[in-house]
Amino acid sequence: MTFSAVLLLYGLTGLGFIAYLFLGKEALGLPLRILFIACAAFHLLFVLALGRQTGRLPMTTPAQAINMVVLFSSLAFIPMILRRNTAVLGAFFLPVATFALALIAPSVQPGQEIFHGTYRYWYPLHTLSVILGEAFFMVAAIASVVYIVHERIIRKGSIHSASSALPPLALLDSILYASLALGFFAITAGMIFGSLWASTMGLSLSDIAPKVLAGAIMWLVFGLSLHQRFAIGWKGRRTAVITLAGFVLMVLLFIAINLAFPESHGLRLM
Repeated sequence: MTFSAVLLLYGLTGLGFIAYLFLGKEALGLPLRILFIACAAFHLLFVLALGRQTGRLPMTTPAQAINMVVLFSSLAFIPMILRRNTAVLGAFFLPVATFALALIAPSVQPGQEIFHGTYRYWYPLHTLSVILGEAFFMVAAIASVVYIVHERIIRKGSIHSASSALPPLALLDSILYASLALGFFAITAGMIFGSLWASTMGLSLSDIAPKVLAGAIMWLVFGLSLHQRFAIGWKGRRTAVITLAGFVLMVLLFIAINLAFPESHGLRLM
């Protein structure tokens, strides 16, 4: 399974889900669910094949990290795609996933070996936890977009076939909350593993300051969203807006850090 084939499958399945959203043809539901599972399965096979080339998980470069975020997000969406009342979320997720994969297509290749030595366990755990957290935040961001769109349609009173297929607001809010909580837990674990990795490596704060700062900002943004939900009862639109803003900030920080500080994880020391 080549990356081009995976990308093509994501794109075609995304078009199918968009048609499913606007046409409301339930006959499309089953084949599209099968295609979505095929997307995730073939994507997983590609990642495993890429990993076999180097004997480790392919997540050592920014492109590989994005690839893993999309894969984990796809796996997280499977239970929702299999449910009739949330299947249309694929129409919002798959175009984003296809765009992200298209951007990294020229750069998804084995990276340099960085798992040797006494720190070889902490770095993979740190990276895997952070990527998993980012994947859940991607799920939360998609749920936020759908929530905002659906609520706006309801407020305008312009109900039509496409909007009627969208999940209920209460269900979207539950998906949003669960994704935020799981993502926050994974990011927190990633920060702990990252500190253990840096300590084992003997890195100073200046060596990893850019990514530490970016991670801290993201942790605070999503932590604030969860705190406000429990402390003062923020739900629905407020949580969706702050989550979407946090996700956009996460993407911008990822791009800025990797462009301005490509060696900010201390790789130059190895």
